[in-house]
Amino acid sequence: MGPAVVVRSVLFHVAAVGAVIVFLPFAPLLLIPDRRPSRPFLAAFFRLFGWLLRSIAGIDWRVEGAENLPKGPCLVASRHESAWETLFLPLLLDDPAAFAKSEIFSWPLGGLVARRAGHIAIDRGGDIAALKTAFEAARRTVAAGRSLLIFPSGTRQAEGRDRIQPGVGALYELLGVPCVPITLDSGRCWPPDTWLKFPGTIRVVIGAPIPAGLDRRAFVAVLATRLGASGRGEG
Repeated sequence: MGPAVVVRSVLFHVAAVGAVIVFLPFAPLLLIPDRRPSRPFLAAFFRLFGWLLRSIAGIDWRVEGAENLPKGPCLVASRHESAWETLFLPLLLDDPAAFAKSEIFSWPLGGLVARRAGHIAIDRGGDIAALKTAFEAARRTVAAGRSLLIFPSGTRQAEGRDRIQPGVGALYELLGVPCVPITLDSGRCWPPDTWLKFPGTIRVVIGAPIPAGLDRRAFVAVLATRLGASGRGEG
């Protein structure tokens, strides 16, 4: 790691804080119950954030396989290596709802953004009632014609990202829509355990859809193979 990485990372974080300050006057849009007025605002913010990431930190991205996205709603299952995909995949994938850890919804600004974006809180503590509530919200989301984004590993940490969490197969069965696997290598540029940002191009590969209607165990096995995961965790 050279001094340039440190300097560029510091400058990026300062610029990111500045971007938040610039957009704060528009934050009342997030209080409107109808999420449609806030969508252009959020999209503009994340585009600015991405521009700062490219121009200051030197992190770019390349998307392959966009033609594999179906026309209708689907379940998008992405590999999880950093915070990058939680911020930018919703922008790149035309506004899917996403499962997000419940802690985010208690953050003052982050929680407001997550709620207004229509994301779904998931309790990672294993609470059955909370899980049923999240699954029902996911079912309503897909029934309304909106895709759903999940991170099957449930963590971006290196020791846990190569697995499929319990419940992913059940969610697939419940929704009854194709599942689109996404692989990426964002951890090279935006590691989860440091504030440093390393220049490079993140490769995002959208795979061919896994059709709806597979047996739960068969689906998990296929998804694990497509994501380079172990599949452990599914009973």
